Amino acid sequence: QHDLKGSKKFLMDLKSEIRPELKFGREENGGAMTRACECGAGIGRVTKGLLLPLGLSQCDLIEPSPRLLSSAPANLGDTYSSQCRFFCTGLQDFEPRPNTYDIIWIQWVIGYLTDDDLVEFLKRCALALKSGGGVVVIKDNTCEEEAFIVDRDDASVVRSLPYVLGLVELAGMRVVYQRYQEG
Repeated sequence: QHDLKGSKKFLMDLKSEIRPELKFGREENGGAMTRACECGAGIGRVTKGLLLPLGLSQCDLIEPSPRLLSSAPANLGDTYSSQCRFFCTGLQDFEPRPNTYDIIWIQWVIGYLTDDDLVEFLKRCALALKSGGGVVVIKDNTCEEEAFIVDRDDASVVRSLPYVLGLVELAGMRVVYQRYQEG
């Protein structure tokens, strides 16, 4: 799938060019577990198609919809499902443990958070990263002509890239790598 291939290339380039200390598998991490978190996970498409195949030991799926989250184990299959933990909660309420994750993957979900909730969530994500190389990846749609566009039918907002970057900065984080993906 085009989306997952682009995401894998992004992570591999990030690791080789910017964050060589980023660890995917136990063998790279001196035998210690590596962990990811998929935020807005749905049925675990990114966990199944990207995060666990990279060699991460465990993935936490965070999803507010009980219907989608209950379908995740079947979608993941027995092997991958056994490497996952499932949390049915909104990102505005998710309290990750400090120093836990190598990768926090946030895809196509920030538009459902208010600006304040997104900033506070990102602050908690920053604390949840393992020291020495963990990364938060935000992959989302952006708009170009306006600062943001409200989608009343979907109860969401699409923000411009400068707007998102401003919220990231308000959270005390900095962007170390970014890329536009077509398709």
